[in-house]
Amino acid sequence: MNPVTKILRLWQAHYWYLAFGALLALAALAAGIVLMQNAGRYTATSVLGGVLLVPLALQMAGVARVVLRYLERLVTHDAMFRALGGVRVWFFTGLAHSAAGGLGMRRAGDALARLVNDVEALDGLYLRIIVPGLSVLMLLPILLVVLHHESVWALLVLPLFVVVAVVLPWRATLLAGDNATRASVAMAGLRNAALDALSGLREVKIFAAEGRMLAMVQARESAVLAAQRELASRISRLNVTGFLLAQSGILLALLIGFISGPVAAV
Repeated sequence: MNPVTKILRLWQAHYWYLAFGALLALAALAAGIVLMQNAGRYTATSVLGGVLLVPLALQMAGVARVVLRYLERLVTHDAMFRALGGVRVWFFTGLAHSAAGGLGMRRAGDALARLVNDVEALDGLYLRIIVPGLSVLMLLPILLVVLHHESVWALLVLPLFVVVAVVLPWRATLLAGDNATRASVAMAGLRNAALDALSGLREVKIFAAEGRMLAMVQARESAVLAAQRELASRISRLNVTGFLLAQSGILLALLIGFISGPVAAV
């Protein structure tokens, strides 16, 4: 079974709560789109010397976005905490059953690393992949209709949006896969070394092995830092690429607006 499918099945008891959080996220995004549209119309009217009265739609969209954004954060994170609680119960149940002596025969550092790193990282599956993915699916047809309505040339901005919203995150996933595995293994090794040194401190003192244990912990720490630096370097390059593409999209939209003709009064 695919690991992602297995995790989603573990979340089955919280499907409705997770779906409600995703719907709130889409509603907050829709309110943000309406807010930007009305703000753009208001700005254009102001530039053309129109009435500077703030429209009711702009005020309502602003309030709706703030409220929906707060509710979305509240519901999605609460749903994620509930789902992760179920994953922790499943993980420790399987861990206890698979060890002949129960959890006591497992290395505490490895169990701690899996509890902190592996389980906590699963919140990204929902908060950073599923919810943003649904947002992209909602935005694409909206952008297609709006840009085509404004100008056919405005559709040139759409590929840049697809690259930033779809291609770059997928590329980041591929680049970070192997490195994230090495970082997770290195972190588990660091915790094992540190806990071994602390739990056996009396024996370490007796055999005067403080230097060896310290060198082992420092070596594991260096491996963790090296893996984290490599991962951060790869992600930062993609972030810079995404920023430049986003700024290019804004510049392209401005150029298309100037070329298309004068701005009509709203």
